[in-house]
Parts: sequence; C-alpha cells; structure tokens
Amino acid sequence: MKLPHLDPLIFAKEILALEENSSKILCEFEYKPSLAMFIEASAQSSAAFFQEGGYRLGYLVNAKNIQWINKSEDTKFIIALQLEVTFESMRNYSFIVTNITEDIAVCSGEFTISIQ
Repeated sequence: MKLPHLDPLIFAKEILALEENSSKILCEFEYKPSLAMFIEASAQSSAAFFQEGGYRLGYLVNAKNIQWINKSEDTKFIIALQLEVTFESMRNYSFIVTNITEDIAVCSGEFTISIQ
C-alpha cells in the first residue's frame, strides 16, 4: 500500500479486496492494539482507494460512533471499509474490524478524511 507512514506506525499492510466503494485490508500490529490504533489503522486503510498515480495526503479529521465489540489478544486483523459520503475533498467511511478469519467483530465506527 502507498502510505507515507513508517514502522512502527504503519498498520495497513495489504489490500485483500477493493471495489468502487468498499475494501478489505489486512492490518498488523507489533503488539495488542488499542482502540486508537484501530482508528489509525482504519484511516490508513482508506489509502487503498488512492493507489493510482502519485501520493495523496489524507488527514484524519473526525472519528465517531466508535465501539469496542470484542476485545482481542490477536495482532492481525481485517478492516472492512465502506465509503459513505464524498463532499469535495472530504470522505466519510464506516469501518468494522474483525479477526483474521472474519468471524469475530472487534470494533467499529466512522471517520472522516480530508484529502489534499
């Protein structure tokens, strides 16, 4: 994935599926992630929609309706993103984080990215 982040702050590792308004991304952490790390990984995952051409900077400007569903000791997860709204340079996504087999939901929420 094209991201300007460096280890240990790059969590989004691989695009598993990509459609026009949805994606699934493999995310990996060095240790048990916090809720804030899941939000950052979800925001990084939105870069899947911008793999063509040069780098485009995105800024996380809002996170809302964030919920822990099930805590996990795992370090690898799948983040499913859904593009909900696009308005000028702003994009609003909903996300759900699951374990690697996608049978246990870990957390969910929404966030807004401003694309430069």
